[in-house]
Amino acid sequence: MRIWVHLGCTSEEKYNSQLVSIDIHFLFSSPPPGVQTDCLNDTVCYLKIVELIQALVKKKSFNLVEHLTSQIYEITYQHLLDLRWKDITLAVSVNKVSPPVPGIHGGVTFSYSNAFIEE
Repeated sequence: MRIWVHLGCTSEEKYNSQLVSIDIHFLFSSPPPGVQTDCLNDTVCYLKIVELIQALVKKKSFNLVEHLTSQIYEITYQHLLDLRWKDITLAVSVNKVSPPVPGIHGGVTFSYSNAFIEE
């Protein structure tokens, strides 16, 4: 997903929102039931994840892409736990598309991943 976020180390940098690209990967240790049932309730609903991220970035600003990534990871992880998903590896990457740093082209990416989620 791509979303505009108030992100930066200075208040001037945070004043205007910046575009970030977010990648979330779910690696199942065994196929979720939705593979067979073709039912949304039997897999991870991406819409819900997007809504959680949108609500997060709407209510606060961030100094670091690392902190933003960890916050996205935490709300996604908690959502998976709430739905009782287990044996899923979760990985979140956030790319700050155009950081205002001379010489950086293609953005800056921070990634975070866990081991399997277990109850």
